[in-house]
Amino acid sequence: MELIIIDEISMVRADIIDFIDRILRHYSGNTRTPFGGKQMIFVGDVFQLEPVVTRDEKEILNRFYETPYFFSARVFREIQLVSIEFEKVYRQNDNVFVNVLDHIRTNTPTDTDLQLLNTCVEQEMDSNEEMFVTLATRRDTVDAINKKNLADIDSESIIIKGEIDGEFPQNSLPTSLELELKTGAQIIFVKNDQEKRWVNGTIGRISGFDAEGKFIYVVTEDGKEFDVERARWANVRYTYNEKEKKIEEEELGVFTQFPIRLAWAITIHKSQGLTFNKVAIDFSGGIFAGGQAYVALSRCRSLDGIQLKQEITKSDIFVNPTIVDFARGFNNQQMVDIALKRASADIEYRDAVKAFDECNFEEFINHFFKAIHARYDIEKPFAKRFIRRKLGRINALTNKIEELKSTLREKEKETEEKQGILNKYADEYYVLGNECMKHGASDAAIANYNKAMAMNPRHIEAYVSKAQVLLREGKLRKALTSVNSALDIIPSHFKSLYTRGKILYAMNELELAAADLDRATSMKKDNISAHKLFGDILAKQGDEDSAALHWSIAERLRKKKGKEKS
Repeated sequence: MELIIIDEISMVRADIIDFIDRILRHYSGNTRTPFGGKQMIFVGDVFQLEPVVTRDEKEILNRFYETPYFFSARVFREIQLVSIEFEKVYRQNDNVFVNVLDHIRTNTPTDTDLQLLNTCVEQEMDSNEEMFVTLATRRDTVDAINKKNLADIDSESIIIKGEIDGEFPQNSLPTSLELELKTGAQIIFVKNDQEKRWVNGTIGRISGFDAEGKFIYVVTEDGKEFDVERARWANVRYTYNEKEKKIEEEELGVFTQFPIRLAWAITIHKSQGLTFNKVAIDFSGGIFAGGQAYVALSRCRSLDGIQLKQEITKSDIFVNPTIVDFARGFNNQQMVDIALKRASADIEYRDAVKAFDECNFEEFINHFFKAIHARYDIEKPFAKRFIRRKLGRINALTNKIEELKSTLREKEKETEEKQGILNKYADEYYVLGNECMKHGASDAAIANYNKAMAMNPRHIEAYVSKAQVLLREGKLRKALTSVNSALDIIPSHFKSLYTRGKILYAMNELELAAADLDRATSMKKDNISAHKLFGDILAKQGDEDSAALHWSIAERLRKKKGKEKS
């Protein structure tokens, strides 16, 4: 299993996401990687119903999480959450109604929007012509409506008892243990049919009962009649078989009952994910959760299919500000591009492993360094572990030639002593190069830096300074080559990253420049020039908000340093 999809993510709590993360890490054996290295896709509209949290649960969650929403899970401190919002609406095709719903969704309704919706107050609905459902905020309101409508049917009730075999908590039952039904009662299916005759959420009316109690006859919204049998739900416990390395399931209990419940009215929470042609909406119980108004209104295909029990006011519509803040990150192209680069890196790593296992070391090196280049993660723990793992196999072979190495150790000592002397001369040439650069003697500066690098090929400052001189002269390709040599020595070197960012900016390679400056500002948070340059790059990319943030940091740092000097 490599891909996991979680639907209706708006209702999933943050602690549940962290629990899933822990489980996947444990059973995959990959404890250092978020979600055990599995790909996760979270589907749903965060503007819809929020997680259900009891008062006691809220008190506990507040100790560990900023919010109960899934995106507050601690695992997202380790992995970037990329949010993509689809903009095409399929349930409704009336643009006016769609726009009104969007305003309700984001808590930006106008007075005109409310005026339009309130034309639906007590809008006539012919219950004999087409089935409709009342959506209410409270369970007791729903029960009262269903009981009243059932009592209005002039016939005897039939009580159908379900069966529980083994362990099955009653608070987890998908429908009532005892169903009170009558011919003509409006119902909703609570389980998909294996033969695809109906789905969870299909509305229908009971047309009769089998004398032997094996079937209930139901006519659905489209006029088709079906023989409905009892359905089976299992209470399953999952365990991991360490020996066979697989997940096993144990059936603890079974609940058997007809897969229906009364549905003249259902709660708004139950309606999420469903679509109706006609609905009555009853907010008399009061709105108590963010997104309730939007979910209720958006269940219907058209405005003509909505009947409001009372007028909607702005107080009936609210969205948690945390959701609004989260939504600002939707469809961030820079984040999407970064995620795609990371994905391409994963593919290269996979191919590298395959090539290594096949002893094709040339291909291994090719794929491995493509992966490193795509994601700049040579310094990350997983990359180091990967290298160590693969080099461990090579080291097993190198042990066989240890005797040959021993004969070279004396020569190596001599070389080290000579290199120490050369390093001192290299430092002197580097200092001389800096003096030349100060006085504008670019050619002389480069010549001295080259001498320093010749004597000490790992003189990182010489590479960087040479790159700066070349940048000043407009020789961008040569400057990039020089600074890349510095980063080959120390990939996380601040001055090198900053200089390469300047060069890439001058070359109009904005995405690569932004990546370098992002790393640089993270390494030295108080560097004024780095924040200023990062802001300039972001502005040129069109990300004015992020640019303004880094400019502001730079200005505040400048003022702070000015005060310290004074």
